[in-house]
Amino acid sequence: MEKEKKNQHERRVLIVDDDRDYLAMMDDSFSALSESRWQIYTASSADEALEILKTGQVQLVVLDVNTPVLDTSQFPGSLRQHHPKLKQVVMASMATSENRAASLAGGADLFLEKPVSPEGLKSVFARLCELLGWAAPEDFQGVLRSVGLPDLVQMECMAANSSIIELYGEQSLGRIYIKDGQVIHAVCGEISGEGALHKMLALTGGTFELHEFELPPERTINRTWEFLLAGAKRQRELLNLRAKTGVTSSAGAETISGEPASQVSELLICSDDGKVHYNWQCPAPAARVALMQCVGRHAGQLIPELQLGKLDRLEIQLAGGRAVLQPRADRLIFVRVAVNPPKHEG
Repeated sequence: MEKEKKNQHERRVLIVDDDRDYLAMMDDSFSALSESRWQIYTASSADEALEILKTGQVQLVVLDVNTPVLDTSQFPGSLRQHHPKLKQVVMASMATSENRAASLAGGADLFLEKPVSPEGLKSVFARLCELLGWAAPEDFQGVLRSVGLPDLVQMECMAANSSIIELYGEQSLGRIYIKDGQVIHAVCGEISGEGALHKMLALTGGTFELHEFELPPERTINRTWEFLLAGAKRQRELLNLRAKTGVTSSAGAETISGEPASQVSELLICSDDGKVHYNWQCPAPAARVALMQCVGRHAGQLIPELQLGKLDRLEIQLAGGRAVLQPRADRLIFVRVAVNPPKHEG
């Protein structure tokens, strides 16, 4: 009993938002979800927040990026300087990539979409538990919506936890086994290992449950979690690029334009000065970079004279496929697409 009381007083959270009604709702919700294990402080301004932080007892501060009286591009950095052990989470009603990048660069440990529904509050509560390494109440369930599975896996691994993440849609989708902060096994339907993990990491919806760890029937994954998540990210980027260029990944499908089925066979992404950021199956990256830089230079000279706007991409017809070049302000992209010849039924 004494240990439980001590644990309750060790979990102190400060929530900063200019909406006092929202603060009251967050206070009630987090108190209920934590079964009164968290001591919640609230502040509607930076001055109120700093006064509370002077006690040195708060371990986590949650900031609303849209609070007018709070400069969240500067405030996290200031907190990091004066309270280096304090964990910081920034939330926003519109979780744009710009807000995310600015918040994390400013010193935040985590960026989340601001919850407004009971399911959203539960998922954010789960993320905060993971960030601090605080155990959630037994049989706690979360929602995989604004909370991405890659982030959830990362939080479990960074906390060096041993657990099982079970995913659900209309039925059980799969399980991810994490031991001492490393993913050791994954199963999704009849698939196991890294293939199952990548399939689940591509999900954008569903629910999850965190269970106590138990040994899986076998160990199918031996790579580090950092390598696994980086690989899954590259795979998602490749799929998104395929979608943008009208390319399907299955041999039997057709593109929207009705062309023969095709698939990406080569991908290169680099900066405008030629530094390669990502290379997948590109046999001659230097030649591809030189070609893209040449296209970019001549496009800048040609398009203004014609007054037709700006070059979005250049497609080159090749034997057995085509190449797509996208010279952008921040990067150059080269994609080679191979067209699968149609199958004739005999």
